[in-house]
Amino acid sequence: MAVITRSENIEKPLPEGIEKVDKHKSVPVSVGEFFAYKNVFITGGTGFLGTVLIEALLDTHPDIGIIYVLVRGKRKVDPNERITRLLQKPIFQKYNETVLQKVVPVVGELSEPNFGFKNDLLEELADKVNIIYHSAATIKFSSPLRTAIRTNLTGTMRTIEFAKKLKNLSAYIYCSTAFCNSNNRGLIMEDVYKSQYDPYEMMKMAEDETSWVDFTDAKCKEIIRDHPNTYTFTKNLAENLMISEMSGLPAAIVRPSIVYGTWEHPIEGWVGNANSGHLGFLAGFIKGVFRTMCGKASSVIDIIPCDYVINASLVMGWYVGTRKLDVPEVIHCTSGEVNPLTLGELSDIMNASVKRHPPDNFVWKPKTKLRNGWRYNLFFYLFHMLPAMIFHIPEKILPIGMPQHTALEYMRVFNKGAKAFDYFLDRDFRYSLKNALQIMSVLNEKDKKRYNFDSTLCDWSAFIDRCLIGVRRFYFRESAVTTSWHRRYWTIFEVLYYVGYALIFAAIFGILKTLVGFYAGLPIAVLVWAFLFWL
Repeated sequence: MAVITRSENIEKPLPEGIEKVDKHKSVPVSVGEFFAYKNVFITGGTGFLGTVLIEALLDTHPDIGIIYVLVRGKRKVDPNERITRLLQKPIFQKYNETVLQKVVPVVGELSEPNFGFKNDLLEELADKVNIIYHSAATIKFSSPLRTAIRTNLTGTMRTIEFAKKLKNLSAYIYCSTAFCNSNNRGLIMEDVYKSQYDPYEMMKMAEDETSWVDFTDAKCKEIIRDHPNTYTFTKNLAENLMISEMSGLPAAIVRPSIVYGTWEHPIEGWVGNANSGHLGFLAGFIKGVFRTMCGKASSVIDIIPCDYVINASLVMGWYVGTRKLDVPEVIHCTSGEVNPLTLGELSDIMNASVKRHPPDNFVWKPKTKLRNGWRYNLFFYLFHMLPAMIFHIPEKILPIGMPQHTALEYMRVFNKGAKAFDYFLDRDFRYSLKNALQIMSVLNEKDKKRYNFDSTLCDWSAFIDRCLIGVRRFYFRESAVTTSWHRRYWTIFEVLYYVGYALIFAAIFGILKTLVGFYAGLPIAVLVWAFLFWL
């Protein structure tokens, strides 16, 4: 595997007056002080990570400047109204109106030159903006290649072009993903791995209409090669673009793994809309809708609290903004190497956690189990798809805003997403944290505590408790307090769970008794029932 080292990719000399220094040398500026009086530009600010980032920026220093949030122009949707609704979320309740007015929307398209800004707005931002956080991306594993290139690669190029227009650039932070190198094996280092294609050629291809005539899945697979999907492929390309374009500039790449809810900041268990990735699975799990996971029990699932990712991003802004570096810094924000959690352990923790903190209502007793291959597929179709076709699922236990008649389609989408994620659960990816831990070591003691992203300190059982309560509280709008009523409700469903199996046996036996008689039907019914119970 080719790795772009920190010496072989400096395509231009360092700017005049910049000297090479010890990059880990401590400087007398705290993280909060670094953000004072600086204006920030954010892409992806209305997403889960982006929302927590905005709150964290407001919290860094009372004198932080304006936070410009790039928002897409949509018909009948006023951008100011979008930001107003965003700032009404519970994580912003501690801020007064004066502070919240620092968050300002700017309408533009990520993949367009200069974001489609008019000249006066572009000049204003070039004069004022000091820090860029680029987190906007299409995170769907199944995104068409052209869409993924335009958003994840061309969009990154646009933010880089914008950064170079700034009169006073202090820091540029790109939120990548630990999975961008998932086509490699062994310990993945905090370096940029050379892409299989030239990122500039890929951007040209995305704009060439003839390249997409009769473009098939087979052609896509031929291009992405050993990458599992278009997401990891384009994220790797974007990192290569960073190395080529950002040499000598204060830039960093942060690579998170699977992002869950918050551990501590701004509040415990914040999960946003809980409608993507494993947070979406948790939302269905606690309502008894999703009752199986695919993967090996011994596989390490690398999860990380959302606020750890944000803390790492803030620290990297401070870090690259207070040092002179030759190429962008790269850090992993992961847990598997220092505090591993297996898929089997996660399943057990989730089952124990939901028993301690059951929701107000659910379809069936929440319980998940690991299954693989035909066993997973059979269980999914028997106990997920079939009930969705037969039974009425109350809207309040489906994802917010989803009509009842789309429950079946939701199951299909979930199954497709789960299968796409199987790639990451069947392999143990290992991520070096050497650079991340070194950078954390130069923080002062107060900042180490406030901006911690060392996952060795995570208690996974307590963390899943917080996430499940967060799903109850913020997504389903239920109480965060678990009462004796919740426990009685759980006990009733636990009894019904086993009564249900008895009824299944009775139904099977009744059908077989009619077809083949009592003596032949009984042993067959026992075998069928035992198989379903095992399944």
